[in-house]
Amino acid sequence: MLHDSPVMKILLPLAQALARQREVLAAGALDQLGAAHGELESRFEALNAWPGGVASLQQAIAALPAPDCDSVLEVLQQAVEDNRVNGDLIRHSMNRVAAMQAFRAASSEAGTYGRSADLGGLDAQVSHRA
Repeated sequence: MLHDSPVMKILLPLAQALARQREVLAAGALDQLGAAHGELESRFEALNAWPGGVASLQQAIAALPAPDCDSVLEVLQQAVEDNRVNGDLIRHSMNRVAAMQAFRAASSEAGTYGRSADLGGLDAQVSHRA
């Protein structure tokens, strides 16, 4: 059976870990992101430990019978898509955090030119007569 093959024992858990990371990111469940990342990292380590490296893994996939090779390629295609979406979701989250930080900085009096503004270490008196 294909799921018992060494190729699928490496690729299927990796694809599943990428799918879980996508679910966590899409749900905004950042408290679960550490566990998802840890699982994904261990799956990539297992992939990197494949004897002979990536070239050997590609040869093993190519040596599979046509229906099994097609199944493996479908799993890989879904993993590629999940990985791409994960990257997009991470970039979106980073942009959102940066926007919130900028809004917060602009909203605080210290981030503007109010009376208590930090003038970068300059001891300047601001005239209030103007």
